[in-house]
Amino acid sequence: MAKSEDVVRFVMRKIDSGELKAGDRLPTHRDMAWDQKCSVGTVTRAYSELERKGVTYGQVGRGTYVFGTKQDNQQVGRGMFLPMDNEALSEPGISADLSLNSFHHPDLGLSYKSAFEMLASHGPQAGYKNYFDCRGRPSDRHYASQWLKHLIGDVSENDILITQGAQSGLYSAMAALTSAGDSIATEAYGYPGIKAAAQELGLRISAIEMDDFGMIPKAFEAAVKRGKIRLLVTVPTNHNPTGTTVPIERRWEIMRIAKSHNVLILEDGVYGPLQIKKIPTYRELCPETALYLTSFSKVFSPGLRVGYLVAPEKLIPRLVSRMTAINWMTSPITLDISNYLLDAKVIEQYQEDHIKECEKRFAFAKNILKPWLSTTVVETGDCLPHLWVQLPSSLAGSAMIENARREGVALMGGDRFAMNRQLDDHFVRICLMAVPDFEDFKRAINILCRIFSGQTAAALIS
Repeated sequence: MAKSEDVVRFVMRKIDSGELKAGDRLPTHRDMAWDQKCSVGTVTRAYSELERKGVTYGQVGRGTYVFGTKQDNQQVGRGMFLPMDNEALSEPGISADLSLNSFHHPDLGLSYKSAFEMLASHGPQAGYKNYFDCRGRPSDRHYASQWLKHLIGDVSENDILITQGAQSGLYSAMAALTSAGDSIATEAYGYPGIKAAAQELGLRISAIEMDDFGMIPKAFEAAVKRGKIRLLVTVPTNHNPTGTTVPIERRWEIMRIAKSHNVLILEDGVYGPLQIKKIPTYRELCPETALYLTSFSKVFSPGLRVGYLVAPEKLIPRLVSRMTAINWMTSPITLDISNYLLDAKVIEQYQEDHIKECEKRFAFAKNILKPWLSTTVVETGDCLPHLWVQLPSSLAGSAMIENARREGVALMGGDRFAMNRQLDDHFVRICLMAVPDFEDFKRAINILCRIFSGQTAAALIS
């Protein structure tokens, strides 16, 4: 049976001989595994090594390509993390992009216009000439505490740090609370930004087994006992990509395990504002052990690069030091815009509107795709902005994505969310909120139903 090194050499020989040229697509993981008589995991390791060497690069939902075309320098940076050419659905033939969790609101342009006009009418502020620490100005932390109050309850303004969006806060916190070579725990499938930050910081990832109710406490405890885990990075509410929400009893158990082994918890709460049935966050359960992070990317717009990190008082100096070294501060201009939108209740209104739209879309998608969804998802009393579907063994992930793309629908494959190479990545994530027109959205869901039909899907998470 071929090893990953054998697959790497095989591809390199193809490139050296000219059989594979710059811009050519490599066979899918499953096709290469069949040809080389090895496992899909072996091919995944080989493709990762080729990408690390700069020989190839991956495009989300499209495959792995030989590097070297004139456009690669511009495209690779985008394709490593986000789908290619996502702006304005510029790829020919794509009429419904269900690959990204973006949230369309018809009044977004008007809301930005109003905020910009407010800035212009006030003229340049004296504070724009000065630096301030990353905790933000007193007014920024005041507005932050008011917004956070209905998410996680009363928060001292002294425990709040202002970040340049959730990813900035995620990276800064991971950098401040760990050292290169440490291990972090996170869900087996998760937000790719966690993996990107861990790799950049030289951290090991312990991928914790999940079921239909999120991270399994016994699996977390076993991982903690196996090795020194410094930090649990988790998305317990409206989890991305699986949509699971951890029940309160399980949260208490995970918190107990973390406390008993001196593991801090960093909770990514960007989907928290979309949760209808509120469940206490880890921060609310144990403020001295947990950090809470959120932003406006899902409830308003990714372009508003403002996030809030709430942390125990004892960790604030360390976080301030690291965040200052990374980006010093969030722009006061951006903060004035977010404060205005909060004060005018615009973001609160967007939150209500998004929940209503999400309920409608989730109900429709759930009804159409019910045969391929878990009982937990079908019976949930909340709404989910995305669906996580395990594909039947007879339908390859690359084939599913390509079939959908030919029908004008863009999806993201499970490989982008698997936290290690041994995990089954035979999934697709279906985002429900990005397509502006509801009729276009319905057509896209019906297309996916036609592609799935006749197949037998497994449970939500294996």
